[in-house]
Amino acid sequence: MIELETSRLKLRPVSENDLDRVRAIGSDLRVMASLGGILSDDECRVWLERQLAHWRTHGYGRFRVDVGARFAGFVGLSRSDFDRGFVSGIEVAWRLAFEQWGNGYATEAARVVIEHGFAALGLNEVIGVTHVGNLRSRRVMDRLGMQHAPGETFEHPSVPAGHPLRMHVVYRLCAPPLR
Repeated sequence: MIELETSRLKLRPVSENDLDRVRAIGSDLRVMASLGGILSDDECRVWLERQLAHWRTHGYGRFRVDVGARFAGFVGLSRSDFDRGFVSGIEVAWRLAFEQWGNGYATEAARVVIEHGFAALGLNEVIGVTHVGNLRSRRVMDRLGMQHAPGETFEHPSVPAGHPLRMHVVYRLCAPPLR
């Protein structure tokens, strides 16, 4: 099992045992507002099942992030939108518990996940995708050194026309050159 670590965080792949944590985040409107709204219990179960299947299929995916004994959230790599043909690239994504916002955990966890993607998985590039108005996530992408790709802004086909979350931006980060 792949485990990643920083000076403050421990990351391990999501497991079936994380359903209660998925439900806690999925039912918090403060967290889920920028992701389309709160999730039902069934939607939380489906989200977790998708993450587990992603790991089995691709050998990478979302990690559970802990700060000491405290749960912080989920951060990892995803092919979801790429596989559906929405954007080209492997996406780094995060979903943190509201109580953990503002501590730099999303940036710190995403950074170690990206480094792992470049070094261990041989990725050439990682992307970030969010709706235009999600300034918190866009600032995380900026701190990660990702570059906004304005020409790739798109209307997400999974979001209804006219919905305020429909327009999405793409950020890109290339792997550092080999030495």
